[in-house]
Amino acid sequence: MQNLIKKLAKAYPELEIKAGDRFQFTPPNQLFYATDTEYSDAEAQLLLLHELGHYLIGETDYHTDIELLEIEAKAWAKAKDLCKKYGLEYNEDFAEDRLDSYRNYFHFTSLCKNCQLAGYQDDRGNYHCPLCNSTWKHEKIPH
Repeated sequence: MQNLIKKLAKAYPELEIKAGDRFQFTPPNQLFYATDTEYSDAEAQLLLLHELGHYLIGETDYHTDIELLEIEAKAWAKAKDLCKKYGLEYNEDFAEDRLDSYRNYFHFTSLCKNCQLAGYQDDRGNYHCPLCNSTWKHEKIPH
């Protein structure tokens, strides 16, 4: 992991790459990596490249769940390219598991609290139930 961090610091001197509680890109230029984690070294490197992917694609703003999922998928695609560049193995199953966690969360939050029917989300992020006309919104999740 330290070897990759050194390579990234050299390749992207404008980034502040720091140890933190979790893997995260914080605009405009902070890249955090977790030091106390249950992930293997290969998984940790992949997560770091995924967060770098967020920086490189330049997309951080979203209003709907599907927009966030698209951003996450693009960051994973960029991580796949970066794996080739840095000679690392891309673990497709690991990446899909991370994307599945978003999909599962979005499904759960789309369920109407009154009747459990899946609602639809408008372009402002509000959910609407077509059966009972309830409206709700969940908190934005960090990516």
